[in-house]
Amino acid sequence: MTRMLSYLLLIGLGFSQACVDAAEPDLKLNARLLVVSAVITDLATSQPVTLSWSTSRPDSLNVNTPVVRATVTVVENGTTPINLRESPTELGAYLLPVGFRGKVGNTYQLRFSTEEGAQYESAVETLAASPPITRAYDTFNPTGQKETADALATPTNDVFVDFKDPAEQRNFYLWRWRLYELQDWCATCVQGRYVLKDIGPVGAGPIDVIGCVADKTLPFSNQFDYACLGTCWDIFYSSAINTLSDVYTNGTEQKGYKVASIPIYQREPALVTIEQLSISANAYRYYRLIADQTQNSGTLADSPPAPLAGNVRNLANPLENVVGYFLAASVSTCYHKMQRDNVPPGNFRGLFYAQYRRQPNVDVSPGAVFVGQGLPSALCIDGRNRTPNLPPGWNQ
Repeated sequence: MTRMLSYLLLIGLGFSQACVDAAEPDLKLNARLLVVSAVITDLATSQPVTLSWSTSRPDSLNVNTPVVRATVTVVENGTTPINLRESPTELGAYLLPVGFRGKVGNTYQLRFSTEEGAQYESAVETLAASPPITRAYDTFNPTGQKETADALATPTNDVFVDFKDPAEQRNFYLWRWRLYELQDWCATCVQGRYVLKDIGPVGAGPIDVIGCVADKTLPFSNQFDYACLGTCWDIFYSSAINTLSDVYTNGTEQKGYKVASIPIYQREPALVTIEQLSISANAYRYYRLIADQTQNSGTLADSPPAPLAGNVRNLANPLENVVGYFLAASVSTCYHKMQRDNVPPGNFRGLFYAQYRRQPNVDVSPGAVFVGQGLPSALCIDGRNRTPNLPPGWNQ
């Protein structure tokens, strides 16, 4: 199995294209679990609620089926229902009204019913204030982390934050981050070539993009790679669960708390967006249990992890194991530009090699004097994992 069900829910927090994978639990054959991913924050960003069924198969893989045509509501302060609409572009995703932001001190509860009539609701979560991050910095770690047990360690930029924990109250924290790395290559065509027509000045008018066009004169396994048209960033998301309780540090200033280890594949500057979430005690316990199952494993003799039930229940069948957690959290955001001046000279093969384990193969046009002459550049398509737009904080 490719990824633990509970782990996928981290902060989807369940960031795709994650840097670290974790094992999924062994589920009984044909077992079907409802998976809920929902986070209410005070950020001015889209906050979808995603619902899916996860079913085990005989080949030990999980099949995830989106829950469509559900009726989904978030109840604020126990009295105000906020109806979500089903996303027109993403199956199983339900969207809050445009401009919605959670408010510190307010309570939130998730309620939804499936098309078949099953009704579910979460526990009530209170959105607690998060103290600001006062400083972020990084250090060079030559030993870094290993991608596989038998591989050499990849050096990292370890990222740390300082913040002041509020006194006279219990606080619980969860960190997530988003990384922007400069990308030079924006298209790969298998047994084909990239075609771009009528582009004109970037942003000046309509663009007619054909993209990869098949060329049967090329070998079946041939791959040509095409450079990006303009500046482009690939986006990566955290997957490790990083939590903290102030039980022993209440009211003190936290200095040098490690929130990320960013593998260094190239010396170009990169930006990490750090989000510090203030979460409830129950949410902290839930994520700590997931971390114990996925990140703090012991020996091969340990029992395999089981999927963890969160704070969502079936009203008619409380014994149903619903995976995931409905979370309400205030977020403090910090942008940290890693100039990588602290990275010593070395043989870094580049981001493309780290992603695809090969060097780019550049097309040669007929009559070209040098490789790449006369070739079109590929568009940097804006999406979850790539953007041509300047990341917030890049020029700070």
